[in-house]
Amino acid sequence: MISAQAKIRLGNPSAVLTALRDHMVEHDIDIHDVEDVVVAHIRAGEARLHAGDIELSLEARAPSQSQLENLASFLASHVLEFAHPEKPGVEWSGLQAGARFSDFREMVVTRVEDLTPHMRRISMKGEDLDCFDTDEDLHVRLFFPPPGQEPLWPVRGADGLVQPAPEERKPAVRKYTIRRIDTDAGTLDIDFVIHEAAGPGSDWAKGAAPGMRIGMAGPGGRSARQADWMLLAGDETALPAIARILEGLPVTAAGIVILVADKTADAIALRHPPGFRVERLDRRSGSADFTSTVLAIDIPRDRTRFCWAGAEFDEIQAIRRHWRDTVGLSSGEQLAVAYWREGKAAS
Repeated sequence: MISAQAKIRLGNPSAVLTALRDHMVEHDIDIHDVEDVVVAHIRAGEARLHAGDIELSLEARAPSQSQLENLASFLASHVLEFAHPEKPGVEWSGLQAGARFSDFREMVVTRVEDLTPHMRRISMKGEDLDCFDTDEDLHVRLFFPPPGQEPLWPVRGADGLVQPAPEERKPAVRKYTIRRIDTDAGTLDIDFVIHEAAGPGSDWAKGAAPGMRIGMAGPGGRSARQADWMLLAGDETALPAIARILEGLPVTAAGIVILVADKTADAIALRHPPGFRVERLDRRSGSADFTSTVLAIDIPRDRTRFCWAGAEFDEIQAIRRHWRDTVGLSSGEQLAVAYWREGKAAS
């Protein structure tokens, strides 16, 4: 294990530690107390937190540099959030300020392919991609340089967070799913939905061409947990994740897939175990409502089950409430993720 430490002067260290502790408990992070030290197990790392009279002491421990950086960033960002309106200085020993994050890669576009009128696959090449080849974390953060600007990639500040950059050169950051990865060749594919009301990701994808550079960091984002019975539901933005999840399942897996899209022309064939039924909804026809269709699915209770959904924010809120409060699914049996929000710029 490697480690980093920080001591943060605060007006009320105990109050900030209590708020941080409550936040971690709310998010099912394993916590226990060792005398006056709060010990939290966060993913593969461990955080040790202690509130003194004028200082909050933090120690982050992790088996790898990228995990240590992620843990230090998590702690620093939440301390700054819960200390507001104070603006304490955070400085880690054990992490080099001004360096690139170890999970960051510069990728170069090698190929662009239109899969449907509104789905474009972009192939990229980069170095040392082994850590991205995992079925547990499907997503990466992509860094899109402003049009016409040389890329200015993120570096670490003394607080472990991204060092501020000039606004005119600051990359836009969005999360995407790795659709396919070949670590031996150093290549991967990411599928982009081409939106009419586009955001930075869709805009970049429209003009993508071989030789263009893009930043990538990660991986992150939970995947679906394998179970005897599974429900996978989503719209166009979730299609790459659903397709990849299905391809990673054993042939004995069974369940239901519900997909909604604006046009049938955007339908993509899915490879899935024979025990899955795929139901496609045409959003513009008005013949079936995505949320209502998902909520009407009878989820079995006589076997292990897992439900996964990715769609618009309000749809996901309703689905998550139904799965938790009506069906009684535990946090280990479901994952509902908002991929976008109505009224806000798309990816």
